[in-house]
Amino acid sequence: MAAETVQEAWADLPPTAQRLLMAALDAFGEQGYHGTSTRQVALRAGMSPAAMYMHFATKEAILYEIARTGHEVNHERVRRACAEHPDPAERVRAIVEAMVTFHAEHHTLGRVVQYEHASLASAHQRELIGIRRRTEAFLREAIDEGVAAGVFEAAAAPMATTAIMSLAIDVARWYPSQRSRTSAQITAAYADLALRMLASR
Repeated sequence: MAAETVQEAWADLPPTAQRLLMAALDAFGEQGYHGTSTRQVALRAGMSPAAMYMHFATKEAILYEIARTGHEVNHERVRRACAEHPDPAERVRAIVEAMVTFHAEHHTLGRVVQYEHASLASAHQRELIGIRRRTEAFLREAIDEGVAAGVFEAAAAPMATTAIMSLAIDVARWYPSQRSRTSAQITAAYADLALRMLASR
């Protein structure tokens, strides 16, 4: 069964590798990928740079592991949400809820996954784009089914997938904010906005 958290995904890695990944995630989230050195990652993990290279040959390899895992966890959450809702409107709501919850509750991971991928090697970027497209396909299919069933307005459909995905992903950029909104409140509000965007009847 696919993992729903990065901790689950990394559970079979050696404890030192897990520490390195979590240290790098925190460092990349605070300072950005280019603002973080391999030495800083190693020190955060409580080991020497030489010890780090036993698990990851480069800093890019660490970023790739974090980004790939984040994409896969988000994809798995969306897939499971779809499987539970045959009705297209409820499926759109469930997809938005899954994505917004992921990007709010795991905002540091979300920021690193979504905004540092340009630092990856071309082959790694292409792989992640493939996962993103498979995730988007769940939403696009639900919207198309809703249009076919007369639940959604056809005119809203062409740009809806991109717009809804962008809204959900952007939560990681600003959450948590100084406003006292919980993850659950934001999730419910975004799901409602998505259905209004589609003119759900």
